[in-house]
Amino acid sequence: MNGVAVTDVLPETTGHRAVLIDTAIPRDVAALRQLYFAVYGPSYPLRLGTDPAAMTAALDEPGVRWLVARHAHSGDIVGSAVLRGDAAARIGKVEGLAVHPGHTGAGIARALLSELCEEAFGPHGPMDSVYATARCLSPVPQRALMRQGFRPLGLLPTAVELRGRETLALVIRHREGVLARRAPVPEVPEQILPLLEAATRAAGTVDFSGVRPRPAPPQVCPHPQPEPIEVIQATGFVQRRYAHTTRAGTPLLPLTPPNVLLTPRDGRFEAYGVIDREGGCGTLLDVVPSTAPLGEALGDVVHAMAEHGAAYLETLLPLTDHERLEHHLAHGFVPSALYPAMRHETGVWHDYVLLTHTSTRPDFRALNADAAFAPYVEQYRRSWTATYLNTFSTELPR
Repeated sequence: MNGVAVTDVLPETTGHRAVLIDTAIPRDVAALRQLYFAVYGPSYPLRLGTDPAAMTAALDEPGVRWLVARHAHSGDIVGSAVLRGDAAARIGKVEGLAVHPGHTGAGIARALLSELCEEAFGPHGPMDSVYATARCLSPVPQRALMRQGFRPLGLLPTAVELRGRETLALVIRHREGVLARRAPVPEVPEQILPLLEAATRAAGTVDFSGVRPRPAPPQVCPHPQPEPIEVIQATGFVQRRYAHTTRAGTPLLPLTPPNVLLTPRDGRFEAYGVIDREGGCGTLLDVVPSTAPLGEALGDVVHAMAEHGAAYLETLLPLTDHERLEHHLAHGFVPSALYPAMRHETGVWHDYVLLTHTSTRPDFRALNADAAFAPYVEQYRRSWTATYLNTFSTELPR
């Protein structure tokens, strides 16, 4: 990935100068850091835009395609985008899409995304789906992705600490024909139904109109004295342990290797996740063994991750796994986004749902998202209210 290969030319951009789209190389790292600082200031959370060692390593990492936009005359880098892929899961993620403030509106983002999507979904492309998250301070990033065929599939409220707690929008693009081969979903817990209805209206490519609701499980209130949970944050050990325990080492959410292990003192289960202290967020990836009776311990795991920096927590579960879905919903997780046709098994693709848990009250007053996400704002408002505010009965005592 270190050789320069010119792949596209934009004949007219800001200043009427040609811009070349090619592959990033190690000597670009310093210029890329300057680009991300110019776009995001000091609040950019990804190591791929701030850590020189991580950026250099990514250029040689299998499954990573890093493109830059250069001025043909000066060679200055004015745009960047990364596609990180998981060949086994056939899933990719677009990261680090950035265009210098002095060159917006010139088609640079379009050219970068178009090239990455062609590589992912072309005749020899390795991906069945590619996802991305976009900030919601402006609708521009979401629209840039949606113009390239990405569909709006949810919001992640208060997902990351950037300029305060920010909400992210989730968008996904699928290879042609994949969505038509999804496994049927006959029923889901009733708390998830509003999210499916929102996706049917907003995405335009998925239809959940025939899905039946299952009765909601009773809510579990956090107990005042949580069970002690041991938290191990040694990335190398955690990943080796996970690989040994699962005999595969592939997290439920591709492209997200664990960096934390949580276990009670009796060792009856091991929970694996990711904690990003800088972003104040985390992901609960897996529990081993999968049959472990968590009971109220799920709330203790959530509490432990929050104490160690993950004020926002998310987890991804199959839409058909009613037992685990109901357990998480009972512990205060809220349906927030969908990943249709995420995993391929036995000839069909299976749908997943993203559940989120946050220790802060969601605030959408600063939200500036494309109108396509309006159904998700209303759905999340209803779901969060039903989870945390519908506590008291309106019936008079008899």
